[in-house]
Amino acid sequence: MSFDLEPVELLACALTAVMLAIPVAFPLAAGVIAAPRRSWSAPGLATGLGLLLGVVLAAAGYLAVGPGTVATFSAVAMLLGLLGALGAAVLVIVQSEGSTLSTAVGVVSCALIGLAEPGLTLPAMLGLSRSVLVVLSAVVIEAVTIAVLVAFLVAAGGRVRALQIGVAVAGFVTAVLLGVGVLARAAASADPPSASQPALLITVLVALALGSIVGGVLEVMRERRRARGGSPTTRR
Repeated sequence: MSFDLEPVELLACALTAVMLAIPVAFPLAAGVIAAPRRSWSAPGLATGLGLLLGVVLAAAGYLAVGPGTVATFSAVAMLLGLLGALGAAVLVIVQSEGSTLSTAVGVVSCALIGLAEPGLTLPAMLGLSRSVLVVLSAVVIEAVTIAVLVAFLVAAGGRVRALQIGVAVAGFVTAVLLGVGVLARAAASADPPSASQPALLITVLVALALGSIVGGVLEVMRERRRARGGSPTTRR
């Protein structure tokens, strides 16, 4: 462990952090969108506070008790958060309007995922650098990237119902894959395999596209029912 700041290592860690942030943003966005639009600020705030506290805990744990202990705690919190994200994604798909239950599920899942992700990022960063400054900078970069991506996905989903469904489908698929990855790493006691990251990103983007297409078809059907005299409920 050192306090050297190598530009090459910092660049490598920063790029890795951005790649790791992209999939995590989808379960978080699904958790936010699960709530009624007027309540999106609640899970959004939970996401921000969770990430902030997660970065602080990761840094304190890395410097005081070691990354292994931090990773174990983060793995448990992440699994619980991903379970909540699965439920939130389902609620987005089956409900045209959020509810108190979906808001609560979204808040809890977003808080837990945000809290857990920085600690799970540490082992990947330590595989690229042993510099405290580089590793912790990468953790912060990932947290900021996640926050920006979630805000973008939520803003886009607020305008198009089909994209809400697409984000929910991508969030569901990502939550399953991330959960399997966390369990596999815990069982093998190994660092996250970076080789699987491109495949994960492709899978998430395909799920987003297919989910949005299905959502668009459902919206067309809804509009036709409304034209025939139906009164479907829209998300507020």
